[in-house]
Amino acid sequence: MINLLKSKIQELIVSESSLDYPGSISLPLELVKAANLHEFEQVFVNNKTSGARISTYVVISKQSGFVSLNGAASHHFKKGDLIHVLSYRLVHEENASAHRPTLVRTDLNNQIIESLPYLL
Repeated sequence: MINLLKSKIQELIVSESSLDYPGSISLPLELVKAANLHEFEQVFVNNKTSGARISTYVVISKQSGFVSLNGAASHHFKKGDLIHVLSYRLVHEENASAHRPTLVRTDLNNQIIESLPYLL
């Protein structure tokens, strides 16, 4: 088994960064579904603005387009930062060449532009 990229949500804009929360990233349900994620699933968040990278888990945001980094992550992510959210899955090595992650692209309001197989 090898760990391969499962999905990438590209260039979200942080709506809020809140220290007073137990910790996680809040994502709108439509983004969670498009990226084939699950609530409480581990994800990696890369901050394109600052270069910070963290590992956390997904919770569902109650507002469409609302993305929040919570808890200790709020020290590394600020409102307006541009981020990427990545998830990974274990794949049998013999199936690796056929594996294609999902790429979800969003607009300036964190609304889905497209969701498609990630091709180079």
